Amino acid sequence: MTDAGQFAAWVSDEAKALFLEHAKAPVPPTDLAELREFYDVYNRGLLAKALDRYAVTIVEGELAGVGIHDVAPAGGVKSPMTLICLHGGGFMWGDGAGALLEAVPIAAVADARVIAVDYRMAPDHIFPAAVDDILAVYTALLETQEPGSIGIFGCSAGAMLASEAVARIAAEQLPVPGAIALFHGAGLEFDGDSVLAAQILDPKLAQQGGALPKMEDFAYFARADANDPLVLPGRHPGCLAHFPPTLLVTAMRDFAASAVSVMHRRLLAAGVDASFVLFDGLWHAHHMDVDLPESRETYDIVARFFRKHLR
Repeated sequence: MTDAGQFAAWVSDEAKALFLEHAKAPVPPTDLAELREFYDVYNRGLLAKALDRYAVTIVEGELAGVGIHDVAPAGGVKSPMTLICLHGGGFMWGDGAGALLEAVPIAAVADARVIAVDYRMAPDHIFPAAVDDILAVYTALLETQEPGSIGIFGCSAGAMLASEAVARIAAEQLPVPGAIALFHGAGLEFDGDSVLAAQILDPKLAQQGGALPKMEDFAYFARADANDPLVLPGRHPGCLAHFPPTLLVTAMRDFAASAVSVMHRRLLAAGVDASFVLFDGLWHAHHMDVDLPESRETYDIVARFFRKHLR
């Protein structure tokens, strides 16, 4: 297939239609303040749909001095597990409504408490500020919960942060969480054939110039060393050996698919119980839209994974 508007029969009609809408949507602005406002409006629209479909309670507050949204099923939490949710957004946007886009449906489907973390973002705060915030939340939870009952998940930049958080937890000889899930990102730089393929398969990426920034171009990594296992743990087998059971989810049209796939292989080589799910015909962060059948399938996969591994 050379036409990005063509899909296999198994891709849902909803996904086909949304992809074509996505291709026609306005290109995000380049000014950071405008970019944050652009995505906040976009994320609020998606969050409204999520809240219409899933009944939850949301309490905004702080844990260990870090801003959080504490999300629970409206009928009360039935699971002993607590999940930490890390939003995406290039390490520079995605807080607030964006932090809730995954937390709301996963809390409802998994019958679990989900803590969405509003970690500090670049360019005002650079590595390891966000990981410091995640670690503060995690260690606060350890005061009342066993590590085996805590999971961490994140998308895109949030997946990279989840990987970095586990690497840091292990480096500080703290008990690692019971399981983690990485969506559309991993503990590796965005690279590989999927970056090239996305330039053909994702018209929106082509509109923005096609090329993706390298790790060193992200403001968050301004003074970070790419060879540091706490920055890109996927490069270090010894670091990966400490990872708990890991679920990795990506999509064929996702520029991060190569990184996620390679991370999966390296986790397996390190002896980690790792599972990989690839959605054909879908794109980066597809599961943020609750109207897609594939999104709801993703939530079910995530819920089953955490139920299996957390106690």
